Amino acid sequence: MIIDEIRNKEDSARVQKAVQQPQQGQWTNWDTAIQRSLTWNDIWHMAPLRISFLIRSVYDLLPSNANLLQWGKKDDPTCPLCQGRQTTEHALSSCKVALP
Repeated sequence: MIIDEIRNKEDSARVQKAVQQPQQGQWTNWDTAIQRSLTWNDIWHMAPLRISFLIRSVYDLLPSNANLLQWGKKDDPTCPLCQGRQTTEHALSSCKVALP
């Protein structure tokens, strides 16, 4: 009983800390997540670089212009094709110029 209480307290603190971080805390909000049927067998047979790309895209850790600006690596977050804000979502599925 004490172990469960400590575990719940630690889990609560971990979630609270994650929510306070803008990029890392996004996993707590699944409102914009696209539903996809992916089995462990599918994951097991993927190439390691593809798995890395999928994980980094889900957690918005790819080097989009918006992220590079936030990380202090770039001065401008705009998309070079459409002049909109280039986020990971924009680069992968929303740019009207890149995706006709």
